[in-house]
Amino acid sequence: MKIFRISGLLSVVILIAFSSCKDDNNGYERMRKQELEILDAYITEHNYTDYRKPSGLYYKETEAGTGDSIQVGDQVQIFYSTWALIASDSIVLIDESEGYSLGLRYEPYEFIVGEGSAISGLEEAATYMRKGTKASLVLPSEIAYGQSGTYGVSGFTTLLMEVEVYKVFRAEVPEESEE
Repeated sequence: MKIFRISGLLSVVILIAFSSCKDDNNGYERMRKQELEILDAYITEHNYTDYRKPSGLYYKETEAGTGDSIQVGDQVQIFYSTWALIASDSIVLIDESEGYSLGLRYEPYEFIVGEGSAISGLEEAATYMRKGTKASLVLPSEIAYGQSGTYGVSGFTTLLMEVEVYKVFRAEVPEESEE
C-alpha cells in the first residue's frame, strides 16, 4: 500500500485536484460512484467485509480495552491518525494527534460523545470502545465529511482512522430526587 505524508497547503491542492468535479447532480453522482468503487475495492482487499456496522462504519478492534463501554455523554480522550482513501492502495495522512503515526502520544484529542463535535463515524465508533481500546475504522463520506468535505478534504472521501482511547470521563448522571 502506498502511504503519502503530505502536509499543509500541498495536501489541500492535491486533494482538490484529485476530486475536482462540477457541483451538479451528475458531478455528485460521479464522485459518489467513484468513492464507492474505491471503498469496495479497499474493503475486499483488506478483509473488512465482516466488520461493517448498520451505519456504514467499518469497525475492527485491534486491542481490547478495559472497563465499561463508552456511552453517549461521556468525555473521551483519544490518540488517532486519519488518512484519506485516494485509491484502494493509496492513502494520504490528513490529520493526527501529534506524532501518533510515529508511535508518539503527546496531546490527545478530546470530545464528548454524542455532542457533535467529532465526525459522526468517530462518535459511533467510540460507543464500541473502552479505555485502552485500539481500533481501525473505515468511514465512508456519509459518516465523515459528507458530500461537501472540509479542511482540505474533498467531498465523497472515505477516511481511514487508527484510534486509541486514552481516558474516559463518565457523564454525570443526575440523582433522582426523593419526594
